[in-house]
Amino acid sequence: MSLYKSDSDNKTKLFENVIKFGPVLSILGYLSGIVYFSLLPHESLIHGTYISENALLPGLVTSDIYSTDSIFNYYHFLKDAYENNGGKGYNAELIHDIFANKLKIESYTQNFNLSNPFSNSETDGITSGTNAYAFGRAQRADGTESIVISAPIYLSGKKKKIPNLFGISQLFILADLAKTRPYWAKDLIFVATDMEHVGIQAWINSYFEAHSDSIKGENLRARGGSIQAALNLEFSDINTNKLEIKLEGPNGKLPNLDLFNTIIRICKSMQFECSLESEKSANSDFSYYHNRPPVDHVSGLINTVNMMLKQATGVPSSLNGYFLNYRIEALTISGTRTSFSSKRSQQKQNVLKTTRIVESTLRSVNNLLERFHQSFFFYLLPSSHYYISIGMYMPAFGLIFLPVLIKILSLWFEIFSNKKSTYSDRNDSGLLILDLLKCVIIKFMISFLFGIVLYLGTPFFLMFGKKFQLSPKDALMNCYLAMMANILMTPFIFRSKFSSSGNKTEAENINKLIILLFLTIFVGTISILNFSLSFFVAIFYSPIALLAIQNVQNRLAKFFKLAMMVVACPIVYFSFIYLLNQYFFENKNFFTNPGQFYVSLSEKFYNFVLFSQISQIWTYEMINLFLVPIWSALWITAFN
Repeated sequence: MSLYKSDSDNKTKLFENVIKFGPVLSILGYLSGIVYFSLLPHESLIHGTYISENALLPGLVTSDIYSTDSIFNYYHFLKDAYENNGGKGYNAELIHDIFANKLKIESYTQNFNLSNPFSNSETDGITSGTNAYAFGRAQRADGTESIVISAPIYLSGKKKKIPNLFGISQLFILADLAKTRPYWAKDLIFVATDMEHVGIQAWINSYFEAHSDSIKGENLRARGGSIQAALNLEFSDINTNKLEIKLEGPNGKLPNLDLFNTIIRICKSMQFECSLESEKSANSDFSYYHNRPPVDHVSGLINTVNMMLKQATGVPSSLNGYFLNYRIEALTISGTRTSFSSKRSQQKQNVLKTTRIVESTLRSVNNLLERFHQSFFFYLLPSSHYYISIGMYMPAFGLIFLPVLIKILSLWFEIFSNKKSTYSDRNDSGLLILDLLKCVIIKFMISFLFGIVLYLGTPFFLMFGKKFQLSPKDALMNCYLAMMANILMTPFIFRSKFSSSGNKTEAENINKLIILLFLTIFVGTISILNFSLSFFVAIFYSPIALLAIQNVQNRLAKFFKLAMMVVACPIVYFSFIYLLNQYFFENKNFFTNPGQFYVSLSEKFYNFVLFSQISQIWTYEMINLFLVPIWSALWITAFN
């Protein structure tokens, strides 16, 4: 008896084990991945936030803001300008005038234009705006480094624009500190932006001399040093008793965790409530500087999913996101009012603490000798005091996608370990090529053709809708749904083209293998760039892909399979996520009013596509170029 086992015997044994235990491992892996991810905010797995960069020294400086008189003076001056003459007096020119003539610092304005990329003419759809920016030059520094403090002139409201009076007032207070205090080691750049996201992009593009087809701004007449960090201030009301921090940047980018932790630590030292945007918490204990509230598992899981939903879209949560494209750590401080106090003294205390928090944060960043680099750039936040690092959440993603990897391995062995191939017996390579052409190449050509049409066809969809007198929102949504309907009809139109003339099983296995490989490459690549988007794709398309390539004979099982494939259509799946997000996080119940949901979805979809074109967000493009073709190929395969 030979003690030597050949490689072919080992491969055969491995193949048999994969076939035998693959389904069980797939189910266990997928379920354990979901359970593990759900347990990440638990106290036994979660980690408390901490400051990695010792030079920040948050909350250890003595504030130079002693009273609220100047703050209220600026606030009421801006308020009068807004209320008089229909708000026309409250603009960038007024802000520039205060910087230049009252505060006596270097100040300029910048004009810019926004061209609608979906407009049919060069002059139609052009909107103009003006930014104001000023420089507080550090007295004892050489001007090689700087910090940006920005504030939009107006904030978006539900019905009308809201003036950011308190946010702009804080710029003036900080500018006075920059002019008179000698401890600044970095220049302070103050930017008041018109048209919110558009204005800040125009200023950043001009600062870094970047080109944009949609947003064109004047060249800046002065610059500061290398920007180390940026803070964006948004206050819809001066009566603020809570701060909310917005982090999400374009395409899933996040700022360094140290910057976020610095603000949280400063707020706790000043006994002022601060949290993530829309954070749900069962406890808000600010009694001691180093104290952390206890972990609440359910609230932590809700906050984590809420953050992932915002990150998955790729759209910045606020103006701070555009700095992240240039490796500038930035976040937005937004003021909210959770309760109203009629006491004038309490209002003054809140205003004073809010301004001191911003000042203290700037002075912490002013201490840095190098860029933020020590803390995490990839993380999830179940609360403002705890974090989940990339090393903790990536295993859950791997387990959820494990069934697809096992199926790929199984198909690989089945195709290339089959010694008795029909094609090798016939010695007919032409028949193999013909079957691959019918079962694989034609399917993928048609699938990717749909993706290319969706990627390039947005202007044509709007032009088509204009001929039928449809609004741009309805035209884009209706044409997109029409394209999805064409994909659903593809198996019926080309059914004869997809049939194999030889060994159908072998050709179909190659087709299934290629589809799963495409899905794996797409999800794996996106997980590095935008984990949240890849997670929501993987958690649904991992079992759906296996269901689509599974051969079923029962009619009821076939109907369920095809119904799930319709739900897997990207526009249907992401619309369902949007519906749940509005219900659980925005308190909007669209289940009882489908018409209102369609109107809201059409508006959201149009704004998302327009935003993607203007701000170079690739989520929409990646879905059209890769996810739609993958789903289309799975849908065609499900019929065969």
